[in-house]
Amino acid sequence: MRRTQSSPRDLVATLIAVTECDDDQEFEQLLVAHSVQLVEALRTTVSRVEALRRIAPVARPARVRELLRAAKAQHHAAHAAAMQNLALASASMLAKLARWEGDRVLLDARIVLGRSLLADRDRRYVRFDAEGYGAVVVRRDKLADAGKSLKFADLDCALERRGLRFTWRGGVGQLLLTSQVIESRHRDSVLPVVLERPRPVVQARAAPPARERISSWLPDVFGELSVF
Repeated sequence: MRRTQSSPRDLVATLIAVTECDDDQEFEQLLVAHSVQLVEALRTTVSRVEALRRIAPVARPARVRELLRAAKAQHHAAHAAAMQNLALASASMLAKLARWEGDRVLLDARIVLGRSLLADRDRRYVRFDAEGYGAVVVRRDKLADAGKSLKFADLDCALERRGLRFTWRGGVGQLLLTSQVIESRHRDSVLPVVLERPRPVVQARAAPPARERISSWLPDVFGELSVF
């Protein structure tokens, strides 16, 4: 029997080689020794792996390739979902850390240009919805390109009505990514970042001291009346 490695990739490669060489004994030994690992590597069920034994050797390569295509589709779907959740979580964190300063919103430049916010490649645009003025839309690829160039330790980022402004070296260096119009075909490919203006804290008024209960002075009054 061929010596297999613990890596799922190597194990699948061995399975493909075994099914294509028409060696039924080697194929049987592989399934007996690594059935659990094959189930995990192929992202399938035990019954489907066991069913390979009942298929004629000539038909096994096609069935294995079918299982591999299904496994890759599941992997891509799971990866896409993970990247979507990562981008949404990053957008939420960016909104929580935002600071309002006059007509601007100061944002964490590391998050704006970070891999987490841009993790979802299906999102063509990042839309900043700041309370009080219209949305600012920036293409995801523009942010990715800016992240490759803006490596300054003192990099700042501010959301303005015109777009995203990056500054460094005390404002000596500046880059403005102006707001873009979302193409109609990509209307559903937008990552929203909702920025709410903080509400002023209203101090609760202290309650006035409670009046002394009438029962506390009634005995004194009747005590005074008793002398007459």
